[in-house]
Amino acid sequence: MKKYKVILAVCSIVFTAATASAQIKENSYAIVNVVTGKVLRIKDANGSDGTPIVSYSAVNWKCVTWDFQPTKDGAYRLKNLFSEKTLGPSPDGKTLEEQSIANGSEDQVYEFIPAGNDTYFIKQRGKGLFVTPADENGTVDEPVVLQAGKNTDIQKWKLREQHPTM
Repeated sequence: MKKYKVILAVCSIVFTAATASAQIKENSYAIVNVVTGKVLRIKDANGSDGTPIVSYSAVNWKCVTWDFQPTKDGAYRLKNLFSEKTLGPSPDGKTLEEQSIANGSEDQVYEFIPAGNDTYFIKQRGKGLFVTPADENGTVDEPVVLQAGKNTDIQKWKLREQHPTM
């Protein structure tokens, strides 16, 4: 009986650690990839649904700044300051695109999983895939994709607080 209690306790700890999300201060941030140094941006600052989310040079613009809106369970919906829209999967589920906010959509909710040194893995709730630059070299305007977790630096992101005026 004691053996089962120990196993249950260990499983509970592992499950809790694996599903823990970060508590991020409600604010606006640029989301910066650790490897490329590029941020998430709406391509060409286009406000239309379906516009790809791409890697872009770090700038203090509204189109690369995301308002972190917490959900009731510790995840976040990311609202772009320029378009007032959010991130969601493309119809094929492979890339990120700009979408109008649909409050009931789990596809538009993201978990920020601590990865050490103030970095995070960003897990898209609906499919359980991770936000990843398509190009590890940081080419500007390359798409941002959704991939299975790799536990590598290319899937790690930092948050840079910013309050742009343009």
